[in-house]
Amino acid sequence: MQQFQFDPSSPEYKSLDAYGLIGDSRTAVLVGADGAIDWACLPDFDSPSVFGALLDPGAGAFAVRPAEPFTATQRYERGTNVLVTEFTTAGGTMRLRDYMPYSNRKIPTAEIYRRIEGVRGVMNVEVLFAPRFGYGAHPPELEHSRYGVRATGESDGAAGHTIVLSTEIPMHIENGNERRAVGRARIHAGEETYVVADWGARRAHPIDSYQCDRRLWQTRTFWRSWVDRLTYHGRYRDTVERSLLTLKLLTYEPTGAIVAAPTTSLPEWIGGQRNWDYRYSWVRDSAFILRALFNARYMEEGTAYFDWLLSQALEGSPIQVMYGIRGEREMPERTLDHLRGHRDSRPVRVGNGAAHQHQLDIYGSLLDAALRYDRQGGLLTVTEWEKLEALANEIHQHWQEPDMGIWEVRSEPQHFTYSKVWAWVGLTRAAQLADQLGADSPTEDWKQEAESIRSEVLEKGWSDNAGAFTQAYDSDALDAAVMVMPTVGFLPASDERFQSTLSACTDALGAPEAPLLYRYLVAEEEADAPHSEDGVGGREGAFLLPSFWMVEAMGLSGDLSGARATLATLMEHMNPLGLYAEEVHPETDELLGNFPQGFSHLGQLNAIFRLEELKRQQEGW
Repeated sequence: MQQFQFDPSSPEYKSLDAYGLIGDSRTAVLVGADGAIDWACLPDFDSPSVFGALLDPGAGAFAVRPAEPFTATQRYERGTNVLVTEFTTAGGTMRLRDYMPYSNRKIPTAEIYRRIEGVRGVMNVEVLFAPRFGYGAHPPELEHSRYGVRATGESDGAAGHTIVLSTEIPMHIENGNERRAVGRARIHAGEETYVVADWGARRAHPIDSYQCDRRLWQTRTFWRSWVDRLTYHGRYRDTVERSLLTLKLLTYEPTGAIVAAPTTSLPEWIGGQRNWDYRYSWVRDSAFILRALFNARYMEEGTAYFDWLLSQALEGSPIQVMYGIRGEREMPERTLDHLRGHRDSRPVRVGNGAAHQHQLDIYGSLLDAALRYDRQGGLLTVTEWEKLEALANEIHQHWQEPDMGIWEVRSEPQHFTYSKVWAWVGLTRAAQLADQLGADSPTEDWKQEAESIRSEVLEKGWSDNAGAFTQAYDSDALDAAVMVMPTVGFLPASDERFQSTLSACTDALGAPEAPLLYRYLVAEEEADAPHSEDGVGGREGAFLLPSFWMVEAMGLSGDLSGARATLATLMEHMNPLGLYAEEVHPETDELLGNFPQGFSHLGQLNAIFRLEELKRQQEGW
């Protein structure tokens, strides 16, 4: 368990190592090891932040911490998303237990419960309540009452937003430039008290009216009952539990949508401009998500997500790359120039301009997900099949066009090898699904066209100079995404061309610390090697997802022990709570990119389940 040390001279920004995540099925909140909630978009994932110090120290925070230098450790209660932070000072020890009650509310509200527990000695505790509405743009009006503090203000042009703090700790309002409320108390061993931040309330209430311990019991019961449904009991059980619990925290329960991450604009390189908003649901993720959830036997969550995704596709408009958590099709990208950005990395973006890009692989992703859905007992209606059939026909008609690829480049469209592989997946899965459903569909045309795609990829996607399948046709630049070829059935892992590709990617894209990989090379990383022009520029960290694809490829190649060793090394790049970011700094191991990142956890889950499957096949059971 990693120990963090804090004092008044601690840096303004914490590393992502020092954060845990709690949530309530509508949003998720980052809690630092110093007791500060530095990121909370309330009441939903895509709402403007109310506590946004993650992106600017002046953008709002909600802290409960010792009022003197301290060390801290964090852990989750077993089988739950209840986060425990333990503080130690010269005078004593205190625990802070953070949670959000998990329920599928129809009313947009959010409650953050923080239980303060004296463990040893005496501790002076400070409570800091400094909300900032509209991504930190609007300081609140604060009003004191006998039960706590009410903060009101505007956000994105709308007035009347309110969040209240209910507590027994006396609070003092500082209405100067900082506009915050501060409270202090002495907590002795054996004592406990609560502070509750409530987005839905209009005024502070007696803390007993929140029935805090009952809520904690219900929250624990929910999470442990949910985890107990997991049928996997292999060597990585604890890790699988944490990844699934994290994935559940990224689920917007009112619709079933799953966001890529609960944050925006955490940089992929400190000081760089690769800062994107990930609080949306990507169609591409569907194949990976359903594979992970169904392998873990979480059928209800898998079908809810697929049903939601398919409902977006049924609207009649062309399917698009990503959707908002309620099915929104528009998410205009803009910059928040008033924010410094995480560790002064700008721009800070909200919205995502890639939403309307042409990305060929999303069709295959959805058709692959549909096949998994059907095979796990999901029932597709005739209307749903008509839409899926139309997607297959879209592939049939347009697969020869260039696109923007999996990495959503902002340069010119290209013939990306990964995209073509997934076009093959889409037509292959559509034909299989049509046969299973007994549908009157042009399956022979799809199969023939799939074979044409395969032949073209084998010819044009291969580079003799690189000795590998490359990122795009007529290019020698490598791309770790092509390592999915054996996992989707495009080529057997034993194929000499794939083995050569695997070796080339490992050598050329390998970061200084193996087995980390760059997804592709940009000019700043290796000037002499063929690199990619993605229209963004600037360095980035090593991308975790391709490393998990490499684990699967190694296992499928027959190297199970090597795959396990690689997986074990990748597990060292989780933070102390078992959470992954999107990327890792190749020299310092610092976590980079939006956090926690669903794609990284999905990659880990699917790699683990693949190794388990291969082990069973090897042992004949």
